[in-house]
Amino acid sequence: MKKNFLALSIGAALSFAAQADIIISEYVEGGSYNKAIEIANTGTAAVTLDGYALAKSSNGSGNWENQLLLDGIVLEANSVYVVVNSQASDDIKAVADISHSVVGHNGNDPMALLKDDVVHDIVGEMGGGNFAADTTLVRRVYTPSAVYNKAMWEEFAKDNIDNLGVLDEGQELPEFVEGEPTTIMALQGDSWESPETDVANGKFESDQTFMVEGIITTLDYSGGFFIQDEVGDGNPLTSEGIFVLGSTSGLNVGDKVAVTGKVKEDYGWTQIDSTRVEGISTGNNITATSLRPLESDENFDFTLERHEGMLVAFDKTADMHITRTFSYDYAGRRNNMVVSNKRINQHPNQLNAPAAHEGELDSDAEIQTNNNQDKRVVVESFAKAGNGVVPWYPDFGKESLAQDGSTDDYLRIGDIIDGLEGVLTYSYGDYRLYVTNEATQETFVRKKTDRTAAPVLKKGDLRVATFNVLNYFNSPFGGTANPTGQNRGAETVDDFEKQATKIVNAMLAINADIFGLMEIENNGFSDTSAIVDLVERLNAELDTVDQYSIVQPENEEFIGTDAITNMVIFKTTKVGLDTVRIIEMPEQHAPEITIDINGRDKTESGDNYQRDAITPTFSILGSDEILTISVNHFKSKGSACWEDYALQAGGDPDKQGQCENLRVSAAYHLGKVMATIEGHKLIVGDLNSYANEDPLMVLTNRDNAPKGYELKAARNTSIGGTLDAGGIELHGDEGALITESYGYSNIIRKRHPDSYSYSYNDEVGTLDYILASPSLKTKIVDSMDWNINSSESSLFEYPSKYTGDLPKYDGAYSSSDHDPAIIILKFKKNKLQKKKTLVQ
Repeated sequence: MKKNFLALSIGAALSFAAQADIIISEYVEGGSYNKAIEIANTGTAAVTLDGYALAKSSNGSGNWENQLLLDGIVLEANSVYVVVNSQASDDIKAVADISHSVVGHNGNDPMALLKDDVVHDIVGEMGGGNFAADTTLVRRVYTPSAVYNKAMWEEFAKDNIDNLGVLDEGQELPEFVEGEPTTIMALQGDSWESPETDVANGKFESDQTFMVEGIITTLDYSGGFFIQDEVGDGNPLTSEGIFVLGSTSGLNVGDKVAVTGKVKEDYGWTQIDSTRVEGISTGNNITATSLRPLESDENFDFTLERHEGMLVAFDKTADMHITRTFSYDYAGRRNNMVVSNKRINQHPNQLNAPAAHEGELDSDAEIQTNNNQDKRVVVESFAKAGNGVVPWYPDFGKESLAQDGSTDDYLRIGDIIDGLEGVLTYSYGDYRLYVTNEATQETFVRKKTDRTAAPVLKKGDLRVATFNVLNYFNSPFGGTANPTGQNRGAETVDDFEKQATKIVNAMLAINADIFGLMEIENNGFSDTSAIVDLVERLNAELDTVDQYSIVQPENEEFIGTDAITNMVIFKTTKVGLDTVRIIEMPEQHAPEITIDINGRDKTESGDNYQRDAITPTFSILGSDEILTISVNHFKSKGSACWEDYALQAGGDPDKQGQCENLRVSAAYHLGKVMATIEGHKLIVGDLNSYANEDPLMVLTNRDNAPKGYELKAARNTSIGGTLDAGGIELHGDEGALITESYGYSNIIRKRHPDSYSYSYNDEVGTLDYILASPSLKTKIVDSMDWNINSSESSLFEYPSKYTGDLPKYDGAYSSSDHDPAIIILKFKKNKLQKKKTLVQ
């Protein structure tokens, strides 16, 4: 141990809380094994480190997996204790007190001092972000903090150990500046930013230092805490709360404190960067303010801005609807939920023609996107949620009181929030509610959003459904090998059995006479294939008269070349199979494309493929009618096609996702082939297009398209392989402008304009369709999207990898990520059937 006789440096003072003196004072994350952690006693008396441990949280998991117990170590006043990696450089070892495996951190591994298993002091952020890769951090504020505050640290270059082993001699803290007394409301102001800043001219921090008083409403936010004025100023335009950047050590909710510091705007979030926090009193209380808009608010964004930093309540009158259930947020790399004011958010291309989102809001799609942003609030928890846990809803997913293998504690899109409280913040472009209370079943008001045991539809002669079965793969569990060698589905036997049970139960409830299935494994039709496995499970639950048969093309072992495919099953008591067609879908063989990934060019092939459409024709028993059903799964929105990078630089200006031009090619070719088939026709399946996107315009109509709107097919497309291998060219180097629309009706949308079948991020829309030929107009009795999946939390889906101990139930809910679409048809009886009816 090395001694340093510097005076104690403290950046915050608390009149009612004693300050501990043991801190992490340096974090070295150098090259190779050059890792070190320095622990300091900044006090004036020796401390025995009984009960302390140095701990690492690998990749910011939130768990302290590796620990070094410090019991028995005596750390003298103004001294340090250096722990290093055993393979560190000789220079680092020269100042070491001990080597230990806990010091094996990377720049995304937080380190903490635990005291009696509770975090006493920490450096680093949870969640796996690189807060200190190839960096040395030296402590500049000698106040222990259970939350990481990067303002307490100074960064140095990789492998810098100039300060290691001593309490950084020569460090001078700035002289404390007394703050001008003011109020939180005065600092917040009545506009979008603090009047003490001038963001428009690049001034993000006040020149003056202020002192405000407030009651602490929560401590749990990383890097600081929230305070709120005890009485307010009676002006609804000024927020009464604010976030304080600084240590939470020694503080408690309900403490009234005086905070000194400058006010600043941090990417739109008003904060006080504290230099001192002084206690005034304890045991105080702030009542949450019910969120209410004013007629004068220019938009709902400003309603939220007026409450920024405050403890607020979302009650029924606030009219906040769940628009994404609790699930994984890829942007935030954590689980959370999203709510929206007055309505759920629809994808901009669901109701409107696509438009390039550039400049002014001069299209309906751009206005929809702006309104979605305006009304959105992310519902968070302070700590990163554990697997399968909703931190503010402790009963989420628990078995129902009836103990019938289901749960009454769930969340669904459209539910109205009635009883969540929390502090309102703004970060990463969104307002966020950090929940401070607990939810129960009564917190969620369901108006036409609750679960139904089965789809409720009018009766007819024929029920047709389309269902995406979420990568139903049996090859890893004794099934026929997949020709591609891939497994996109369940990874364990238990997960596969749960998936199969949920899908079978959903299909039994749908009770379709014809099912078009997508995302089923393309491993043939043998007794051990995925389609046979699914149908055998389904038929085992049915009487013989209601059992299903499989549509199997002659002389075809597989349908297309992808790992997944489209299939059709049907009841022979309702329809007779006449013919089976496989419509080969367009593939693209364009020039290579170059993609910029993190500043490096990556070359990708210009080859792209789509799944073939299985297209059987049926005779409707008891009728003289025939019906052709084409089951499709168009190219994914997440793929990479030539047009996306050569023409759009990898962007998505019209929010159609990637490969929209190849999907236009698919719609054009499909419509052209279907036009050669006689009788009634249905185009069904996952078209990977929202209701007003280009492929749907080709198959239906252009009623919502603005004048001059162009539908562009992809370049270098062919049917049946490359041109060199005998494929037939569809469109050449220039692609094509498609002028045809084939006149199919989007039946479900006509009957239910706001219906949806898929949820992505916090926007809903339809990707799954039953499109009917004009000849069926008088035959349609009813139709619907049965919202058993898109409205639910994905935590209830079959994979158990990231859901911990959350129960998985056998019911239809969360059996897939797409909703089944269903249509009811009624046909005139033929003469023989009429005669039988009269006899009966």
